[in-house]
Amino acid sequence: MRKCIRCDTEMLEGLDIKEPMYSSVLRVVRPGTTGTLPRNYFGDVKAAVCPKCGYLETYLSRLDKIQKCKE
Repeated sequence: MRKCIRCDTEMLEGLDIKEPMYSSVLRVVRPGTTGTLPRNYFGDVKAAVCPKCGYLETYLSRLDKIQKCKE
């Protein structure tokens, strides 16, 4: 459960951020790659929004992939 850093309200999580023209989900990938190969793809960018004040927070859906990259 994520809490809003501004008003301490429980946030709505797991929302997609889509590029309007192509309706594709934003992804975090290695520089210079398309992210189609598993070793180049670190996860989708997700969003959480506060229903009280509207604060928007983004986060990565696959934290485990980033942690493995650092090892």
